[in-house]
Amino acid sequence: MAVGMHKILVIGIGIFVSCLLLQCEQVDAKEYIVGDEKRWSPDANLTQWTEGKKFKAGDVLVFKYNRDPFLMVAAVRDKYLFEKCDLYAGAINLFRSGNDHVVLEKGTTYFAPYLTPYCENGMKLTIDVE
Repeated sequence: MAVGMHKILVIGIGIFVSCLLLQCEQVDAKEYIVGDEKRWSPDANLTQWTEGKKFKAGDVLVFKYNRDPFLMVAAVRDKYLFEKCDLYAGAINLFRSGNDHVVLEKGTTYFAPYLTPYCENGMKLTIDVE
């Protein structure tokens, strides 16, 4: 009977430590408002906005914008489709609330307005995550 209780105690401690590690990872996450005070808009210099930032998995991008259909945010993994603003074919997610929170994953994700006029005029964002 004592051996069974010991196993349960070890499993419980393992689950507790795992939960603590997950919480520690979340504490390190940062939240970024895309474009800072200019937000997600054609006026924001998104290339300049990313300079000096080191994004990590778990960080959160906040896209704030007026609920204009031309500003809906498309997330894309395919660089070619992103460069061509062919977001219809390549969007992995589409955000349209005007206050979108996107948790970053490892790898490169491209963001652009889903409808092409702003995308074709250069309103694009490339995020590389460690």
